[in-house]
Amino acid sequence: MAENIILIDNQKFSFKAGQTILGVAGENGISIPTLCYLKETTPTGACRMCVVEVEGARSLAAACTTPAAPNMAVKTSSPRVIAARRNNLELLLSSGRHDCLNLETGEKTSCAAYGDCRLHDLAVQYQANPVRFQPSEQLYEIEDMNPLIVRDFSKCILCGRCVQACNEVQVNRAISMGYRGASAKVVTKGDNPLYKSDCVFCGECVQSCPVGALKNKKVPASCHAPETKKIRTTCPYCGVGCQQLLHVQDGKIVYVSGVEGAEPNQGRLCVKGRYGYDFIYSEERLKTPLIRENGAFREATWDEALDLTVSKIKQIISEDGPDAIAGVSCARSINEDSYQMQKLFRAVIGTNNIDHCART
Repeated sequence: MAENIILIDNQKFSFKAGQTILGVAGENGISIPTLCYLKETTPTGACRMCVVEVEGARSLAAACTTPAAPNMAVKTSSPRVIAARRNNLELLLSSGRHDCLNLETGEKTSCAAYGDCRLHDLAVQYQANPVRFQPSEQLYEIEDMNPLIVRDFSKCILCGRCVQACNEVQVNRAISMGYRGASAKVVTKGDNPLYKSDCVFCGECVQSCPVGALKNKKVPASCHAPETKKIRTTCPYCGVGCQQLLHVQDGKIVYVSGVEGAEPNQGRLCVKGRYGYDFIYSEERLKTPLIRENGAFREATWDEALDLTVSKIKQIISEDGPDAIAGVSCARSINEDSYQMQKLFRAVIGTNNIDHCART
């Protein structure tokens, strides 16, 4: 069978049937800019930032939706392509209140996505004029009554990534594209606020948003992504082992995101994993072991608490046998700790009375 060959920027590459121009280019280290493309979801071609010039075609083609074809010749950075991308960016910048418009000085703004905004990065790269077109009238107010997510429709570029993240990645199907023309917006069923919808506040939409249209409500206004230290860890809430990035500023976690491309969650997180990190700073957390005496608790050292636990376990075994003891492993324990817990009960104590608290 003859090998499928495509020519991209005068370089020959082989490809598999069904691959798009964007897929072949990315696979071979050729960068094509995108705003709407979300990995492992159905490409939409909504933003038109990935347009390329295909020899023999009258119009520029969206690389994310155009299948590669044998002997196809593609230019990814011709003058025509560059001009089209710059024009698209200028239209997008005029579509809302994008307060990152000081593209020359790079002065910090109040935008939640400052320093982590794909639109801003591309506008700088393509030297887009932010005031070339008259700004659009803003039809929708900021939706900030939701407990965890702020929706700023004035910054939404209608790329559709949040909709795909909700519908195809997390499969919650809480949002979709609604209305038409200048009135278009991302909506829930009945166009209700998120807290009145089917949204489970997993935050996948926030992580996928390439601009500042979706904001994590718990993040301080002074916090910007490039200023945080990123620490990879495992989510403490259950035994799945989801990989997280802790974004730390001044020694404190300011927000959490999923690790893209990492097993087992591939960047996905649930509401607990993404937003439930406050407990580590609670003043009510136990900091020392407690021993009950005369109906009240008193603080004790670890050695004292462990010695008491061992003596009680030995006493129960000697009087009533090992099956008089049962253990419950915590859902927030990592898999290795749960394994050691069951090993302790089965191999040391001698009972199979070990369970997991998720059963309740």
